[in-house]
Amino acid sequence: MNMLPAHFLRIKPFPRVVLHARSSDIAWLICFTILLLSVLLWGATTGSYQISLFKSWHIIFTPESEPDKLVRVIWEFRLPRLFAAALCGAALAIAGVILQSITRNALASPGLIGVEAGASATMLIFMVIIPEVIPALWLPVCAMLGGFFVAVCIWALSSRAGYSPIRLVLIGVGITSMLSAFSEMLITYGDIELVESALMWLGGSLHQVSWLQVEAMMIWFVVSGTLAWLCFRQLNLLVLGDKVAFSRGVDNRKVIPFLLLLSVVLTSSSVATAGTLTFVGLIAPHIARRFCSDRHGALIPLSALIGACLVVLGDTLGRTVFSPLQLPAGLVLVLVGAPYFIILMSRLRKT
Repeated sequence: MNMLPAHFLRIKPFPRVVLHARSSDIAWLICFTILLLSVLLWGATTGSYQISLFKSWHIIFTPESEPDKLVRVIWEFRLPRLFAAALCGAALAIAGVILQSITRNALASPGLIGVEAGASATMLIFMVIIPEVIPALWLPVCAMLGGFFVAVCIWALSSRAGYSPIRLVLIGVGITSMLSAFSEMLITYGDIELVESALMWLGGSLHQVSWLQVEAMMIWFVVSGTLAWLCFRQLNLLVLGDKVAFSRGVDNRKVIPFLLLLSVVLTSSSVATAGTLTFVGLIAPHIARRFCSDRHGALIPLSALIGACLVVLGDTLGRTVFSPLQLPAGLVLVLVGAPYFIILMSRLRKT
């Protein structure tokens, strides 16, 4: 019988599936779950129309006994926005973990690799050139087509002479630049009214999110996020290098394209829902690693919780600090998070 150290716990999430987790990882997951719930509840009470904490709680769980005006504020405007922010932040954080692990590059993110640029360019086509052609439920699929096309191009070009993480990043940067120029052209020469809406969306705005979009985002996130977490052992080995991973039975020619596909789905669904929130996929995994290192079994859910907290905080601050003016969540995240990230990186030891 194998004896586990005192700081390890045995978890049995499914029949015949036993996981060994550090007690510290479980504690941090619980702490950030409580933090996320607190931030969501605070977001529900805060806005141009202030509602007390007790009143908001009562409206959420017993809306039939409250005035229609208050119920509409909470259920039609604030809750869809808050849930969409949490889902998009969590999705981008997981995508960032995947990309940083398969490229072994601490600066890799959905925005750097080109996946986000592909999804954004596709969405701009449907918003500026052919608006109102695709229903909101299918917008994530359209964004995924663009992101998937870019991912296939990057993978094909980077693996022609054998897979190289550095080559993948450099090719992704080049494709991102081209797609950014294409997006700028659409914004410059598109219809001014459609462009204004597109610019607000590109800034990471959640003011027009509906429950339909939240439901679509939930489906994509749950499926892709679960599959990504189930690959945590492969990610643990890929971080150690291709030779180590191959010696343990991980074939990067099969695993990496699958993981890249998951990052495309997570990023594209987030882009279709909330626009570009590039900074989240970069910073959330770095914050999570300060608590659980590179143990992906804990890193993936912890990064998701931190990413969700960041976007919910950014959106809530954006619509309250300068009220009645509303700043997009993406802009707030960059303004507040960039200085912290610079300080965080400057304090890390050289590797």
